[in-house]
Amino acid sequence: MLLASGAGHTFFAHGGKLMVPHGVSDPVFSVMDTLAWRDRVVQRYGARTDDGLRVFPVAGMAHCMGGPATSHYDALGALVAWVEQHKAPDSLLATADAHTPWPGRTRPVCAWPRIARYRGGDPERADSFACE
Repeated sequence: MLLASGAGHTFFAHGGKLMVPHGVSDPVFSVMDTLAWRDRVVQRYGARTDDGLRVFPVAGMAHCMGGPATSHYDALGALVAWVEQHKAPDSLLATADAHTPWPGRTRPVCAWPRIARYRGGDPERADSFACE
C-alpha cells in the first residue's frame, strides 16, 4: 500500500499531506484495516508520519458519507490550511444533516489515535467535547 511500501520516504520528504476520513460504519471497507495501515506507516516512518498523514474515523458514517453520523465536514479546507498555512488538522468540525436522528448536531472528528470525549455542556455541540 502507498506509504507503507516505501513510497512514503519520497512523499514525506517532499512535504506531502494525506488526510484519510473513513466511515466507521462502512459496509465494504473496515476502518480497522485503515488503522492497521496507518500503524504500519507509523512503524516505518516514525515521528515524520504526523507531519504528513492524518486518519479521521467518522463514527456512524457509511462509505464516504451518509449513515446516522456527523458526516458533513470540510476536509478539503483543512487540507488546504495544512499545506498553505502549516496548520495540521487535529480535528474536523462535523455536522449531522437533516436525514439523521440529530439534525444540526456537531462533533469533533479527531485525528486517530485521539477520540472525542464529552467534557460537559450541551451534548449536541462540538465544543462540549475534546479530542484526547
